[in-house]
Amino acid sequence: MEESINKPGYDAFLLKIVAIAGMAMQHSALVLGEVIPVALHFPLQLAGGLTFPIMAFLLVEGYRHTSNVKRYMGRLFLWGVISQVPHTMAFGMPLGFPTFNIMFTLFMSLLAIVLYDRMKRRGLFVFLFVLICLATALCDWGIIGPVVVFIYHTVKTERLRRIVAPVLAASYGLVTAVLIGILVGIVIVFIGIADPAAAEALTETLNTAGTTDVRMGATFAGILFPIGSFLVVPLVLRYNGERGRSLKYMFYAFYPLHLLILALIAYAVGISDLIFFAG
Repeated sequence: MEESINKPGYDAFLLKIVAIAGMAMQHSALVLGEVIPVALHFPLQLAGGLTFPIMAFLLVEGYRHTSNVKRYMGRLFLWGVISQVPHTMAFGMPLGFPTFNIMFTLFMSLLAIVLYDRMKRRGLFVFLFVLICLATALCDWGIIGPVVVFIYHTVKTERLRRIVAPVLAASYGLVTAVLIGILVGIVIVFIGIADPAAAEALTETLNTAGTTDVRMGATFAGILFPIGSFLVVPLVLRYNGERGRSLKYMFYAFYPLHLLILALIAYAVGISDLIFFAG
């Protein structure tokens, strides 16, 4: 029998406010980082780590209580489409092509748990789940997004699911940072063996990319992002199962609106181009 946690604490409205605030704070650091004082990057990154584990938790709670899952999925997909232009304006195309916003991550994650509940052939589900995770590799939060949502949905012990999923999200951030550092080191070593001059040039480029105080501070502050995800644990443990005030459409609208505002500010202060309107 599933354990229940239903006591005075935080309702869904308050958790949404925390998620929205954390999202806006971290996005401000990412988009306007060059004009934000170094010291502010640390709390902004910490707050950003709160957002996705809370959003994933509330996605599962919404799925459990919705009367029309198709409409729920359609709403996520529609706002994903609406948010894509502001998302690309704010973050550009670091891979040479647009990456997709968090609404698509949530949509794909919701699709995964719907398939899990409705498919009897587990082997086929596992195959489709892997495809869904790979598809979200180009979305915010990447392949770990559907996994976190899946854990929130499938772990039967209520307290355990509220602990394991945020811890996994936080661990993913830490492990990813470490692996990237190791990978860069390995690349430099191998290049150095084949072409010492090329290795020296690459090292100089990496050093130059972080020479300003803001860039160095922002890079170092990023370590606080997964710590923010760890802090989600006490928040969701205090969730009392109540909906609270409705913030459904305000939350959806806030996402593209705040990205658009940040993109316009970045353009106004001269640290970014409006990619869709560049000549």
